[in-house]
Amino acid sequence: MTALNIDYFFSTPFAAIAYENAADLNPRLRRKILDMEAQGDRHRDTTVRDSQGGPLFESHFDLFKLEDPAFQEVAHFCHRALSSLLLQVSHIDRATFQRLSFHYDAWFHVSRKHAFQGTHNHQNASWSGIYCVDPGDPAPEHPLSGVVRFHDPRANIFMYADAGNEHLKDSIKHTCFDLTHKEGQLALFPSYLLHEIFPYFGERPRIVIAFNCSIRPT
Repeated sequence: MTALNIDYFFSTPFAAIAYENAADLNPRLRRKILDMEAQGDRHRDTTVRDSQGGPLFESHFDLFKLEDPAFQEVAHFCHRALSSLLLQVSHIDRATFQRLSFHYDAWFHVSRKHAFQGTHNHQNASWSGIYCVDPGDPAPEHPLSGVVRFHDPRANIFMYADAGNEHLKDSIKHTCFDLTHKEGQLALFPSYLLHEIFPYFGERPRIVIAFNCSIRPT
């Protein structure tokens, strides 16, 4: 039999990278973020979102614009990582890439015990990222504590299951993807992906920095 020509369409890129300077940066970020949380509404985004629940603090969306060395450092790391991802997954040459304009909205979350966020995506952006400052405490009795679950974007993928599709390889299998945060790790994903954050059961605050990015030619 002639060999099959197999292509993979409808793929969803997802990237993760650890920051090499996280051991120095993250304690500074943690102190700054907890200090901002303690100042309450001065730094809190007060928009009511039905998807959020429990003791979850969400900051304003200007974090990468703040003239603070720690925030500028994480902003530069996120930008370098996203730039690398785009160059690897796009048909774009470096000259064209250099003419692109990146627009970031960035914020932090402090999740205390029982905080969660329901299913949502990030509109008005092409790429999003989550950087883990502090994953918080493990909760052995709650193995999904604080897990970020990304849902398969293929709407009808679960309509039927049998032996013909239950052993598919990871890149094409019918499933969700669960992300467990690790300190200093940045996850990058398309903004259209629906995802949710399961209730967090640790005692130490769980701290992440998230961003959305829209990209335009100049």
